[in-house]
Amino acid sequence: IKDRQSEGKALGNLGLAYGNLGNYAKAIEYEEQLLAIAREIKDRQSEGKALGNLGLAYLFLGNYAKAIEYGEQLLAITREIKDRQSEGKALGNLGLAYLFLGNYAKTIEYGEQNLAIAREIKDRQSEGKALGNLGLAYLFLGNYAKAIEYGEQNLAIAREIKDRQSEGKALGNLGLAYGNLGNYTKAIEYHQQHLAIAREIKDRQSEGNALNNIALSREKQQQPELAIVFYKQSVNVRESIRNDIRILPREQQESYTQTVADTYRRLADLLLSQGRLLEAQQVLELLKIQELRDFTRNARAGGETSGIALARIEEEILKRYGTLIVFGQQIYECEQKKCSTLSQLRDQLDALTQKFQQDTNTFRKTLQDRLAKDPALLEPEQLRSTAAKIVNAEPSTVLIYPLVLKDKIWILLASRAGEKGVVFRSFETPVNQQQLWKTVNQFRTQLSSPEDEAAVKAISKQLYNWLIQPLEKEIKDKNVRHLVFSLDRSTRYIPMAALFDGQQYLIEHYAVSTILNAGLTDVKERLPLNKQEIRVLAMGVSKAFPGFNALSNVPNELATIIQQSGKAQQGIFPGSEFLNENFTFNSLRDNLTGNKILHLATHGKFESGRPENSYLLSGRGDKLTVDKIQTLSNYMSGTHLVVLSACETALGGVDADGLEMSGMSFYFLTNGAKAVIASLWLVNDASTSQLMQQFYQNLSTGQMTKTEALHQAQLAMLKSNSQGSDSNRSSVNYKLGQGEQSISRNLSHPYYWAPFILIGNGW
Repeated sequence: IKDRQSEGKALGNLGLAYGNLGNYAKAIEYEEQLLAIAREIKDRQSEGKALGNLGLAYLFLGNYAKAIEYGEQLLAITREIKDRQSEGKALGNLGLAYLFLGNYAKTIEYGEQNLAIAREIKDRQSEGKALGNLGLAYLFLGNYAKAIEYGEQNLAIAREIKDRQSEGKALGNLGLAYGNLGNYTKAIEYHQQHLAIAREIKDRQSEGNALNNIALSREKQQQPELAIVFYKQSVNVRESIRNDIRILPREQQESYTQTVADTYRRLADLLLSQGRLLEAQQVLELLKIQELRDFTRNARAGGETSGIALARIEEEILKRYGTLIVFGQQIYECEQKKCSTLSQLRDQLDALTQKFQQDTNTFRKTLQDRLAKDPALLEPEQLRSTAAKIVNAEPSTVLIYPLVLKDKIWILLASRAGEKGVVFRSFETPVNQQQLWKTVNQFRTQLSSPEDEAAVKAISKQLYNWLIQPLEKEIKDKNVRHLVFSLDRSTRYIPMAALFDGQQYLIEHYAVSTILNAGLTDVKERLPLNKQEIRVLAMGVSKAFPGFNALSNVPNELATIIQQSGKAQQGIFPGSEFLNENFTFNSLRDNLTGNKILHLATHGKFESGRPENSYLLSGRGDKLTVDKIQTLSNYMSGTHLVVLSACETALGGVDADGLEMSGMSFYFLTNGAKAVIASLWLVNDASTSQLMQQFYQNLSTGQMTKTEALHQAQLAMLKSNSQGSDSNRSSVNYKLGQGEQSISRNLSHPYYWAPFILIGNGW
């Protein structure tokens, strides 16, 4: 009916619904349509709403600069149309964006303006939230007295207006403040009240946060056994949210809590320190899935997960604790109503608390005694299956999990035991997260310029000492030939094959591959032994584009891999090739079915931040984005291996998790591919072509696994004296005209052979 105003409102509401579902890309799409209509019909209020919702979507995506940009536009409109309530909300959202950026002074500035407006218009709910945000800023600044002052005012208002969710968050933030002051008893008291409210209003996210914070306080009280129980339950609550595709509260950012990943890491750290290795492995597996879910913003990533098993003794202690929490809530309600039985109820609570303390002491002692006699007490047999399938996929395989924490690195090693069993060992390396990242950064910088191999070896030796040397007794001289890494944080940026022991590179002793997660890795399917049963779809780009140099070796690379019709001797595998303009998204999609291997020789970038920033380049210069790659799922059911022979992974900062590579690989793996080969840095064109041809030649023998085929191709280059011209597959243009002198290098330098890693099924 051409009612543009109502059309805009409908689009805005759809955007809000998708935002609440966590589908921020869809939310942004609808809100931008609302914004366009509002500006067309000059509806300033609707324009402001669209800007506000866009700002919130970008805030959730972690794009704080964009959130601030939209927030400032909203603020300008609210002041123009004199909408004081919306002005206050705009100020509050801007304050939150600056809070996440670490600009606490700015958060306080906006928070105080928000507070003044809320009090002026007598908006008690907004007043409480403003006080809560100010309390958070002071909490981050370490001014705990001020944080408590604002937190108590926030709590009073929440109770006055009966806003139970805000009341719970205020209690949680007060608990964090007291915990930072070292008053863990008081902190636990507040977190318990927060937990009771969260359960009452069925706020699962807050329940998980409260359990995490109780665990943290128990850990600080030197009660690791109890901390483990609460961390486990916190993880299980979060897992249930994911599996139910439950909506995280839209205002979750207003509560200062440990991140979900931190809960997994703290739990794994405690389990490893207690020698409970199999449980730790299960937590590390869930951590990998959690990281993929957060990076891809796909709550279904990794399929359904069942959380972490609790022993009967742990379930019993949680049950008793739940009784205590419920009773504490009854007393609170009695206090509010000033009921006559308050004194008797308090007597009962004191008795329950004393009994619980006795029970927990008994629990801790019982658990310690049992674990001393039987370390596998809390390890259900099914937990072994994820690691066992990896170490038993091929003889002489071990699985290695580094866990990078702020102050140390744990390394968990899984190796074969008996016919189908698995045994675990753990090792601790005293190097902090920042020191590790700094060394990784230096290593990558040295590798990017194939000049001084001695400098590369020196830095590589340091990384070897931290990550591999502790394991040497377990893997050397024990017939181990294949190392499978499930990497963590900045270790994902390391070409593990290029670690140097002082005499040789790791690849000279072992074949090396990586996995995203043992549970997600399909080890059953193998490529056919007969190469004529393996069809390859090879697509590539050889010409230059703005910002991208020409890849002159790609035509020969594709021609060598693919057998041309009537010229069976010239190629390695049957299949088809598409070069330059013939390589489009449509030609990729329409020819994918029926091919066991997809080979893409083109520029690609895997960048930190939003996964939308990662892409591959088509033969017409278009970006094949993550969104497009995800649509290939209908056509990839038979694709076993994806090879990305010209790409790069940008090195993130000290807090980066290195998930760019894992994230891009995940999109192919989740679409049906069993393995992905990709690279970590700007790759030399000539050497890559040579390595790829050797890889396919090795694979065609039917005598090597994918990992071994790559291993032998890299070894051949390492041990060769062959030369290659310097034409990087990078975002930098090089003039390669006729008559120009090419620079020759010795291709044995790890710059040329080390960047390629195999992720997933290496067999």
